[in-house]
Amino acid sequence: MKKLLYGTTALAAVGLMAGSATAAEKIKMGVGGYFQAFFVYGDQDDGVGQPAANRRSTAVKREGEIIFNGKTTLDNGIQFGVQVQLEAETCSDQIDESFMWVSGSFGRINVGSENSAAYLMHYASPQPSGWSHGLNSPNFSHATTGQSGFLHTNPVSLTSDDEKITYFTPRMAGFQLGVSYTPDTGIEETNGGDPANGSYGGFGFDNNGLGEAIEVGANYVNKFNGVDVAISGSYGQAEQDVSAAATDDREEWSVGARIGIAGFTIGAGYRNDNLGRGTGAGGDRTDYNVGVRYATGPWGVGVQYARLEIDQVVGEDEVDAIEIGGSYDLGPGVQLQAGIQFWDAEDNLSAVGSEGESTILFVGTFLSF
Repeated sequence: MKKLLYGTTALAAVGLMAGSATAAEKIKMGVGGYFQAFFVYGDQDDGVGQPAANRRSTAVKREGEIIFNGKTTLDNGIQFGVQVQLEAETCSDQIDESFMWVSGSFGRINVGSENSAAYLMHYASPQPSGWSHGLNSPNFSHATTGQSGFLHTNPVSLTSDDEKITYFTPRMAGFQLGVSYTPDTGIEETNGGDPANGSYGGFGFDNNGLGEAIEVGANYVNKFNGVDVAISGSYGQAEQDVSAAATDDREEWSVGARIGIAGFTIGAGYRNDNLGRGTGAGGDRTDYNVGVRYATGPWGVGVQYARLEIDQVVGEDEVDAIEIGGSYDLGPGVQLQAGIQFWDAEDNLSAVGSEGESTILFVGTFLSF
């Protein structure tokens, strides 16, 4: 790990000290982002003790970010940039991600709060209705399944957008490699025991969450006779600082692929997470999905299947889901999206509170700017 950090530091020094290069123009910030709003209806098992008990069947869901981007190019061709993502609502993490970067012939380095190389380089099945929904979406998961976590293979990440350093190699013959180092996954928590006041908080504790995480991602992207091909893989490992159910280091790995041809996009993704459990403490969590989407003109339609399996000391918890959806582009940056999802969650011990079926309908608009 030290060799990795020394190499990354040296690359950063190349960008910071390269000759007497000066910026041709000071960094200027641009504004972009997105906003999405949906009406959602759910028909869920809501008997006494079931996951959806005492829950309403309708909701209005929305989510958005205002994204600030800026960059400059030095006289020697090296670029420096910054990105800040402001959540479009007051929440526990008002700034979603914020980081600076430097890129050149040596590759690219990200420093700050940003997702890992494993996340950013991963490929999986396409979302039927568009980016914001889908069974592997980082935005919405409406069904109340009673199982831990929500069902997707993307993001693939042990560290989410915790503070980290990531290095990406230049892409050569379609191949690219990325490596991320995260000292502490709890540094942004306000109630988890780690410092919550930024530069004045000191170092993070070594007994809270995960630490010393290394995540490696790789992918191959190319085009052959009109066929787009993308293949990815990743591996991550982190020290398990403290957990009642964990006895081993946390490990996660993934593979994924996506093919595009004649308007069709076909893909699949697989993720395995050992949850930090050792022998006798249960087993792994496995997520996978497969799907296809067809787009022509302003229209797009698709279908996706996903499954979650969590091994327990006795038996296995399971969640299956299917989404059928579509989208229509009203104009630049304005897209209508709609879909239907079917969920089925089963508990290995048949606990009523962890089992249930759900049918979810959603319709709304996604705006990008």
